[in-house]
Amino acid sequence: MKKKVLAAAGISGLLMVGGVLSASASTSGYELFKTAVKKTHTINSFTAHTSASLSDNGKEIYLVDSLNKANLKDESGNSNVSVTNGGKTTKVDYFSKANQTVVKSSKDVNYYVKEESEHKKEFKHKEHKDENLSPKMQKDVEAIFDALTKNYQDKITAKDLANGNTELQLDLSKNQIPTVGQAVVSFFLKNIDQQKNHMEKAEFGSLQFADLKPQLPQLTNNINVSRVVLKGVVDKNEYLVGQEATIYVSGEDVNGTHHDLVLKLANKFDQLNNSKVTNVDLTGKKVIKVQDKHTGHED
Repeated sequence: MKKKVLAAAGISGLLMVGGVLSASASTSGYELFKTAVKKTHTINSFTAHTSASLSDNGKEIYLVDSLNKANLKDESGNSNVSVTNGGKTTKVDYFSKANQTVVKSSKDVNYYVKEESEHKKEFKHKEHKDENLSPKMQKDVEAIFDALTKNYQDKITAKDLANGNTELQLDLSKNQIPTVGQAVVSFFLKNIDQQKNHMEKAEFGSLQFADLKPQLPQLTNNINVSRVVLKGVVDKNEYLVGQEATIYVSGEDVNGTHHDLVLKLANKFDQLNNSKVTNVDLTGKKVIKVQDKHTGHED
């Protein structure tokens, strides 16, 4: 549940970015960030404000803003999400507990309730048991990060903030971005029309998850990641309380039109181990039960 809640809040991806940043720091910054990532993964509850935006040639085409609360001990959480896609804004309230999900969108008045199947309950239980790395595996992962990012250890900057927190930043230009990173981004954008996600098929009445995904231009030529800026904030208690990533990509689509894409991701943690999840009261509400169809994938 811990891994899934973090992912739902948009945090896991940023923690992956943070992992790269941590392994790219100077010795003191590296150890500080690595400690913060480990410590943050041990929290029992949190509130997270997460946002993401995508612009194309200076025009914002996608925006997500969400406030997320989670209690990892009892596997409960709630999120208030606003998505602006193609000029249209959809708001979604999401509530979850151990075996139930409730979704309410601004598209209609109904509350959609999804109970998990026994198969999925067993799957989640096994996933929860298997998700924690052993001490040996943690050391192996750290060694891999060290090896992959050793060329960037001198490019980190650290700044002490007035509130006692520490801000770390890594700013990479085009020539400093690894060739493999350029290749992965290029492959993804060239084949974006073939990217399949079973979540796209999920729907709750008039709300369809496919409508909430950004429509990226399919770039085919001269694709380059021109700049990547990563930031992390570690508080006085060595928790990771802020993360930002800004990625600049350029290229041409099938018609030869040039695109400058800028993706911004940000996350702020607070109320660590002290966040209160809001439960939804369905009394008097229009409730529609959604059948949980197991398709061989975990939602």
